[in-house]
Amino acid sequence: MKRRILAISLVLLLAISLAAIGCGPKEGVEQQAEDPYEEYVASLPGGSFPVSPECFGQAIEEGELLIYEWPDWWPEEVYEGFSEEFGIKITRDAYATAAEVRTKFALAPETPFDLVCAMGIEDVISLSKVGAAGPINPDWAPNVWKYVPGKYLELASKYSSVAYHLFFTAYMYNTNYVDDPRIPSWGVLLEPEEQFKGKITLLDDQFMVVGSALKYLGYSFYSDNEEELMEAEELLMKLKPYVMEYSTWPLALVKEDEALIVHMWSGDGWFMHDEYEAILPVLPSEGADLGVGLIFHPVGSPNPAAAHLFVNYLFRPEVNAFLIEKIFYPPTHTAVLGLLPEELLPVVTVPEGYSDKCDPFDPRGVTGEGLKIRTKIWEELKS
Repeated sequence: MKRRILAISLVLLLAISLAAIGCGPKEGVEQQAEDPYEEYVASLPGGSFPVSPECFGQAIEEGELLIYEWPDWWPEEVYEGFSEEFGIKITRDAYATAAEVRTKFALAPETPFDLVCAMGIEDVISLSKVGAAGPINPDWAPNVWKYVPGKYLELASKYSSVAYHLFFTAYMYNTNYVDDPRIPSWGVLLEPEEQFKGKITLLDDQFMVVGSALKYLGYSFYSDNEEELMEAEELLMKLKPYVMEYSTWPLALVKEDEALIVHMWSGDGWFMHDEYEAILPVLPSEGADLGVGLIFHPVGSPNPAAAHLFVNYLFRPEVNAFLIEKIFYPPTHTAVLGLLPEELLPVVTVPEGYSDKCDPFDPRGVTGEGLKIRTKIWEELKS
């Protein structure tokens, strides 16, 4: 019996010795072996919701995200923050116009991008029609379903798109050269004074150009009425001698005092004002369109889980607030306005009552006869 007790004692002493020199279990091993998904959930800031375990695991395994975007549109910190947190590599490719995106996916609906940032509703309808829309899983993007109002959330199921900001099509003018008592009427842009020949830029977008003319004439931005559209065409043809360029980003011309009246989306106008103080954006007194900026999820996405994880990250309240602060557009995210600097609120808050003057999206303008007539008008304007 004594020998047995002695043997047991020796085994215990050996185990203690091995642990002391590092051969036994080390302190902290339990924390190091903690499940990565649990670590992710525990690290989330207040107000943020986690993707499902399946989405998280698949996204980490995919390890890459392919984004098709406007160049220099979103701040680099958004991409860097996501990659740093999840170890997912982001590869980005840029497009010059929305028409370029529509053409690419019309030719190859399964083009391998995970997200297209950012599109208008007319663009995602076009992409959906050619079979390029991939499904969006609510369980994989819970922040979107928590914070985006229902009327915009419908776009996720209809057009595989997440609405992340609102916009108005408007214009801006150089306060050093333009002093027109009609400001902020559309007439300053569409029926300009003689001295502004060759000093105006229009958006390189047929829907925005024709729609703005329609709104100035007192019609719906999305009208498909042939007589109304022909009246808009007549107005735009008279404007041609004043137009120096069709451009979605004429910042260089603005800074050089070459473009003095510029057709532009509202948030981009404020961005350019931040770059060049003499340029002042206005919301047209007749009203405009009330649009939404969208992130599109293509059917050919090779990394669908990483795409969802990124969108869910983008809709964390503090991340979304940072994005809105940099792009100057009103958010769709219901928790963001309270996180923004007070001086930015007049820029990203829709003025009271202005939405009543504006036309929400109507597919008449981008389908059927509305599309056919607009396309013909556009070809004549650009010829």
